[in-house]
Amino acid sequence: MKKIVMGIVALACAASMFAVDIAARVVLDGTIADGTIDINGDETKESTLNFWKLSKYDQKDSDALVMSVNGDKSGAQFQMWYKYDGSGSAAPSIRSTSLWFKPIDMLKVTVGDVSVGTYKESIDWWKAPAGEAASAHATYTWSSYATVEGSGISLELTPIDGLWLNAGIAAGADNEFATISFDETENETYKAWGAAAKYDFAGLLGLPLSAAVSYRDAGKDDVKIAAIGAEYGNRWGDGFYGFLNARTRFENFTYTYTDTSTATPAYIGTKHTLTQENALQAVMIDNMVKYQAGAFQVMGRFPVTIRTVKDVAGLAAANGYVDPSWMAYEIKASYAFSGFGVYGDVENDHAVTFDENFLPVFLNMTVKAGVTANFGSVALDSGVQVALPTFAKNDGKLESTSNMTWSVPFNVSIGF
Repeated sequence: MKKIVMGIVALACAASMFAVDIAARVVLDGTIADGTIDINGDETKESTLNFWKLSKYDQKDSDALVMSVNGDKSGAQFQMWYKYDGSGSAAPSIRSTSLWFKPIDMLKVTVGDVSVGTYKESIDWWKAPAGEAASAHATYTWSSYATVEGSGISLELTPIDGLWLNAGIAAGADNEFATISFDETENETYKAWGAAAKYDFAGLLGLPLSAAVSYRDAGKDDVKIAAIGAEYGNRWGDGFYGFLNARTRFENFTYTYTDTSTATPAYIGTKHTLTQENALQAVMIDNMVKYQAGAFQVMGRFPVTIRTVKDVAGLAAANGYVDPSWMAYEIKASYAFSGFGVYGDVENDHAVTFDENFLPVFLNMTVKAGVTANFGSVALDSGVQVALPTFAKNDGKLESTSNMTWSVPFNVSIGF
């Protein structure tokens, strides 16, 4: 902590040479009340009602403590975050730190924690499809970055008006980017790298239109994703805005299963391995649309993942292995008044597969209506949230298979 304080003092002393911005924010969230509703009258699934819970909170919005020093040719940024667990052990951690400089006007070099994207949706910016299988989606971290994300180096070049080029590597802290062996062991490896290009046609065509291509490689024998996309409109202004970004996912894929069609009491079946190397596994259609008219705004996103895993010899599907395509969705509408606003949100982050389970999973949505308010440096977000139950088909009819849950969540933050 002493080193942190001394760092802040040092930054303050540099104010005469740089523009120094230091900001801090304390954030807590929880629920005023929550519970479950037994909608089927099943005595084994009782309704419940709970009051007041302060959540364990990972402060990951880069605003627990932010210090930035920026000049015409160089700058740096330092961010901290914390985890509140209610036991007195909430210690701050370094969220990210980076520095940048410009050896020439058109080239910007960033070293440290880098994250490069082309098109990011504005509702939950990190929820971009990465092409994973529907079965892995529940525990998979979505990602909106286009080239690299993590500790490394990023080169940003703007050679002409409207054209932006980027290339970078991200091996992670205390890791080398590549290793080359000089014998016959063939242990050459490399870590994440990527490149992107984006062109804004506003100056050329007079239209709010841009197009981008990107490529990211997670490392040797790891995922490779190439993307091409375009956007139209003013992201932050009135009127229509939208983007469409198509990503192709290549990776090594292995699945082992047992062929039980020939099983006998004395024979347990034959094991088969479905293997594909650096093959196209998915095409993801990431997207977002927004319309704003004054204080009213509505946004929607409907990312679709089309899985293309091939079934070797037709045996995998015959033995119960399926890899369906899937989608997710979210729609949010809001209206801003003086000092506060109201909003409604319908979201489904489940893997809505394009098969017989499409409708049951499609209906397994979360609905929220809330209010946001600002009182000086205090920001408040609270509302009512309802998670609809899961459904399943029974004799051709949809029936709920779980209770409906509800909550009155809140999030409060104070900035300094």
